[in-house]
Amino acid sequence: MCSDALVRDIKPAKVELEGGKEYFICACGRSKDGIFCDGSHEGTNCTPLKVQVQESKAYFICMCKTSAGFPFCDGTHKKYSAEDIGKNIQL
Repeated sequence: MCSDALVRDIKPAKVELEGGKEYFICACGRSKDGIFCDGSHEGTNCTPLKVQVQESKAYFICMCKTSAGFPFCDGTHKKYSAEDIGKNIQL
């Protein structure tokens, strides 16, 4: 978890990922889509998370950036409200 991360959303994003392919998942909450890294973390202490899934299927990506199983949603977003979107994560 990155202490400079922002809560991007209070629900996960459903994304189709291809098995065996490498992805760089946004950990800062600042990328354009909030899912995949676009370099927006520069100037923060955040770095994207490199992920490679085994199976091609839909996955739910954590958008609150605080899931214990990051980058995958574990329901942690339930501790946030709509007012938290765009604000620093709760450590």
